[in-house]
Amino acid sequence: MSGQPGRTLVTGASSGIGLELARQLAQAGVPVLALGRNVERLQALQKAHPLVDTTACDLRDVAALPGLAALWAARYPDLGCVIHCAGVQHNLRLDAVDYGAANVRAEVDINLVAPMVLTQALLPHLLAQQQALVVHISSLLAYVPKSRGAVYSATKAGLHLFGDALRVQLQGSGVRVVEAVMPMVDTPMTAGRGRNKLPAAEAARQIIAGLATHKSRLWIGRACWMPVFLRLAPGLLARAMQQD
Repeated sequence: MSGQPGRTLVTGASSGIGLELARQLAQAGVPVLALGRNVERLQALQKAHPLVDTTACDLRDVAALPGLAALWAARYPDLGCVIHCAGVQHNLRLDAVDYGAANVRAEVDINLVAPMVLTQALLPHLLAQQQALVVHISSLLAYVPKSRGAVYSATKAGLHLFGDALRVQLQGSGVRVVEAVMPMVDTPMTAGRGRNKLPAAEAARQIIAGLATHKSRLWIGRACWMPVFLRLAPGLLARAMQQD
């Protein structure tokens, strides 16, 4: 990937888009630090790609992230890109009987709090690089929510605004903040839902290609129509998002 700064840390790298990002970056010659919770999948990834180092990490343990970030920065001085890809979505209404406070907390911690804390912890290291990247894997639901995903939508909206605020704070530095807005992608998280889903491998390919364009916001797959619909037909877009 042209202009890719150093080693790339990818969260959620044991499945879905994160796994494909780790694979494709390594195949392109980019060293990767892959984080995930599934140890067996991480081991298989590392075995298949010599440029990939892996670490089992549960992002729900937010308090542990600053210490881990310090270890990673010391171990990998070439670390220059962080891709926040890990995510969890419970496809349920907020009043569903089997959706409790622990589920809400897990979604918020993994989708929003962990990226914030991890970015904060790694920021001094990233600012010391000539160029660096912080990439948020966002969603159409950050812009138009759906009824069976209130908390997920809220976390992605928060991640969107966090990225915008961080971009303003870092103006004039060598750290670039990018939001990649995804349509529904064919991953374990979306199994059994939706039609015409974007394959995870294609989503990863478009993200990597987009990072070389130096754009601050990447509209992936069918999400490329989002700016047009938001401007010309927001009501139609909102109704379409409720179909899932």
